[in-house]
Amino acid sequence: MLIPFLLPLSILAQTSPTLLDLQLLAIEARADAPARDPANIAAFAETRRAAEAGDVVAQLELARKLQLGVGAPQSTAQSMAWLRKSAEGGYAPAQGDLGLAYTVGGKVPVDRAQGEYWLRQGVAQGDVLAQTILALEFINGDSSGEEQALAIKWLEAAAEQHFVPAYNALGERLMQAATDDAQRNEAFAWYQRSAREKEPAGMRNLAHAYELGLGAKQSDKWALIWYERAGWSGDLPAMRRMLDVYVKGELGQQANADDAAEWRGKLAEKEKK
Repeated sequence: MLIPFLLPLSILAQTSPTLLDLQLLAIEARADAPARDPANIAAFAETRRAAEAGDVVAQLELARKLQLGVGAPQSTAQSMAWLRKSAEGGYAPAQGDLGLAYTVGGKVPVDRAQGEYWLRQGVAQGDVLAQTILALEFINGDSSGEEQALAIKWLEAAAEQHFVPAYNALGERLMQAATDDAQRNEAFAWYQRSAREKEPAGMRNLAHAYELGLGAKQSDKWALIWYERAGWSGDLPAMRRMLDVYVKGELGQQANADDAAEWRGKLAEKEKK
C-alpha cells in the first residue's frame, strides 16, 4: 500500500475542521524508520529506478517517500516534482494529491485555480480523495443548485468506494439539503457510519442529530455519549459542547463544576496545539 501524501501538521492546523478531519483520516500509514535504514534505502532505490523509467505509480510512491524522508533525506521540493510528474502522467491518485496540495498550500503556494484543475482531473477518473476534497472545498453554500447536486454526487461516489472521510461529509451535505424525514434519515445513517469509524466530526454530528432529533428519535442520552466520545477524540466543537453541558446543566446532566473544569482544561490544552 502506498503511503498517502502527507501535509505538515502546522499547515493542517490552519485548515477548516472538516478538511483537517479529512486529511488526518486519509493518512493510512506513517513512516517510523530512519532514512538510513538499509531496507528503506534499497526500497527507495528500486522505487526511484521505476519512477525514472516512467512508472507513474512509482513516481507517486517516490514523492511520498521523499516527503516523509523514507530511504533518503526528506525533500519537499523533490517530492513535489515527482508528484507533479505522476499527475501529469495521468495517475488519478497523484492528481488528487496535487490538487489537495494547491488547495491548502504549504508545499506550494495556495492556488485555487490549479487546485480545482487537478482535483477535477482526479474526479474524472474516479479518485476518491479528489471527489471528496472538490466537494468540500469548491462547492459551498453559495454554489448553484447544480453544483450542490454535483458535490453530493461526488461524495456518494467516494463513500460507495468505502472512503471513510466521505461518510461524514456526505451526511453533512445531505442533512443541509434535507426537506423531509426520509432524507434526514439517510443523512443520519452516514453520520452513523462515520462515527463507527471513529471519525471525530462524524461522532459530533451524530450527537448533534440525536440532540435535535434529526433523522432519529431525540435522545439526550445518546447525544451526550457521542459528544463525549467526539470530545475525547479531540473534536473542538464537541469539547465546547461538553463544557456547556456541565456549566449549564444540559442533556439531562446537572451542572457540575468539577466536570466543567476537566473539560475546560482539555479544551485549553487542545487549543494551544
